[in-house]
Amino acid sequence: MDIDSIIKKAESLFNKFDNILHKKKRSDAPDLLIPGEDFLKLKSKYYSYKNLLLKNNELLSTLSDVEENIRTGTITLQTFRAYLARIFDTAFGFIQSLNDMAENKYTYLYDILERIRTDIDSGFTERPAEELRDMVIPLERISKDSFKDTGSKAGNLGELRNRIGLPVPKGFAITVGAYRDFISANNLNEKINSLIASLDISDITKTEQASKEIKQMIISSEVPSHIKQAIEKEVQSPDSEKGYSVRSSAVGEDGKLSFAGQFRSILNVKAEAVADAYKEVLASKYSSRAMFYRMAKGIKDKDMPMAVCVLEMVDSRSSGVLYTLNPGQPEKEETLISSVWGQGQYAVGGTISPDIFILDRKNKGRIASSTVSDKQVKLILDESGGTKEVPVAKDKIDMPSISEKEISRLYDLSCLIEKNFGEPQDIEWTIDEHGHIIFLQSRPLKVMSTKRPASYASPSPVSGQNVVLAEGESASGGIASGKVHIIDSIHQVADVPHGSVLVAKRSSNELVKIMPRVAAILVESGSKTTHLATVAREFNVPLIMNIRNVKGNLRNKVVTVDANTGRVYEGKVHASLLSAGQPPADIDPEYGEPIKKAMKMITPLNLVTIEKGDIAPEEIKTIHDIIRFVHEFSVREMFSIGEFSEHEGFTHQLLSDSIPMYFYVIDLDGGLVEEAKFLKKITPEHITSVPFKALWKGMTNERVRWSGPVDIDMGGLASVMARSFVRTGVSEKGGKAYVIATDQYLNLSVKLAYHFTVFDAFCGESYINNYINFR
Repeated sequence: MDIDSIIKKAESLFNKFDNILHKKKRSDAPDLLIPGEDFLKLKSKYYSYKNLLLKNNELLSTLSDVEENIRTGTITLQTFRAYLARIFDTAFGFIQSLNDMAENKYTYLYDILERIRTDIDSGFTERPAEELRDMVIPLERISKDSFKDTGSKAGNLGELRNRIGLPVPKGFAITVGAYRDFISANNLNEKINSLIASLDISDITKTEQASKEIKQMIISSEVPSHIKQAIEKEVQSPDSEKGYSVRSSAVGEDGKLSFAGQFRSILNVKAEAVADAYKEVLASKYSSRAMFYRMAKGIKDKDMPMAVCVLEMVDSRSSGVLYTLNPGQPEKEETLISSVWGQGQYAVGGTISPDIFILDRKNKGRIASSTVSDKQVKLILDESGGTKEVPVAKDKIDMPSISEKEISRLYDLSCLIEKNFGEPQDIEWTIDEHGHIIFLQSRPLKVMSTKRPASYASPSPVSGQNVVLAEGESASGGIASGKVHIIDSIHQVADVPHGSVLVAKRSSNELVKIMPRVAAILVESGSKTTHLATVAREFNVPLIMNIRNVKGNLRNKVVTVDANTGRVYEGKVHASLLSAGQPPADIDPEYGEPIKKAMKMITPLNLVTIEKGDIAPEEIKTIHDIIRFVHEFSVREMFSIGEFSEHEGFTHQLLSDSIPMYFYVIDLDGGLVEEAKFLKKITPEHITSVPFKALWKGMTNERVRWSGPVDIDMGGLASVMARSFVRTGVSEKGGKAYVIATDQYLNLSVKLAYHFTVFDAFCGESYINNYINFR
């Protein structure tokens, strides 16, 4: 805008103010006028601006939260979609506030926002459901190409058997098609959807109640006859006296997300009871912990149909888990094996501490270290069905549960498995009474990034810091601080405070319910091969297991957990003093690309030089661009707030002996103390506007001269006005200033002879909203 335009606008403004004042004098109007339409418009513009600032802060805060969740690897598809909904709802209100201020001058922003929304949504297209014909598929016909029919657990076992030629139990999968038929035949779809549609998983009590109702509906339903007949055909064989394991194999389970321990596995089921066990496994899809995990990871219920894997039981001598790569320290090139006597549930459930063997991958799997635990009990098959706990023979309690030869053989076979799948694997294995190795499961293993600084996992404690726990097994890396909260029973998880460091006696899959709520977890028993450890790594929650030598009572004390080294420090220790911490995790590839694509339409800022002039709509490409544009043009709208027609609002005359000007004040909202609202003549003490007070303090400073010689180093608003008085020889009141004020806002228009000055400022609680414009 050139100087002539500014002068014309300013002259028009002052003439309108003068007309108001002159009209009042000529018509003997009362000192105060009833607020008219223009005055109400002025107030409305200010209120719209305040609302716009709230939306601006909300948008920036949400974007910050999204970026932090992505940086730390804690973003899930569900939370990202929730963030998107919040971003677009807030952005719509943000744009609406600007249009309310500017009489719908910027309605094209709605179209830009909708275009961005459509482009982002296109990256999250859902896979259409396919109709499946087979109710069951034998394991010999299953491979990784069967995942959509049989789920990943059965599909991976089919790979081991049919592609690599490794020993796995005989068995079959009850397919996704059977699941859909079961749900449809019992009219469960609408009932289930009504219970989970508005479920808030942060409300553990309501989630558990919904879980209870859904599971009961499934258990009380009938297995359709065609599914039951297909199951009976598979289990009626010469070996039908054997028991079966009936395990979940949901679509999406044991893939990029493990769902470790979240669904039901029923062991040693007699042939005639497999159909009933099938219902139990289907119902476990809706256990409270499984629903929490699924929803926290952003997976819709309909996108995770439940297949079931049925395998002949193995009478196990020893069982355990093998990680082809140490998930906590992959750069060490180690393979990790855990082992217990009997069935493997005690190895993954944390009931006892297993034997641990660390193998050197760089040295052909040679044993680098071993820890043999006291294994007092074991789980074995019960002849009547199911399993039972029995004592371990005294001479085997502290003996290794597998031999060096078996360790070597497990390592060699695991290398074949890893090579076939092309990534580190989490493998469940068992050894029968004849010494035969049999594989029960293989799934992708989540490992921490290998791109870590040299300071990672420093062996030395931090100097000057009190170590309250020096011995523990790091199961999920990271650093976190919080107040210790100890639970004595798993039933107390609903009471765990946000941001606390949870201490539990033993590992439990139920702890998944509070994963996003806690800062870190300490468990007295168990190891990094438990299901809890797997889930903690997926949620990026620092976890130390098998903790020992705790010094003193930690209850309700603030501690810092360094799960990279297995230490806990008293008080809050700055992360820079500790090990380097868990590196930012990559977004899960299963839905990472759509999220990354979406973020490219949200966070980049293209409008860097917006102050130079107007912006064409096609230049606005991202949500951040919209934020920048709306904020800039809202300030411009506020800067022009003095360019109005005759305001018929309350006007107050400000009296001042120190400044030779007439000040006329319009209070929009909270700019004056209550008792001054109906006074025609007011003093500076009556004005509450924060920016006005600051400006007035400068204008009345003793170094600002309103007459006499002009100091050559004077600068700023006060000096401009003062120089105008001095240079034009004004010594009596003759200048005019019009003040539009609220408690946080000021628009000041000043005419001094032929000089015009406009000052516009907002001064609120949030510094990012504050500004000063002056010309």
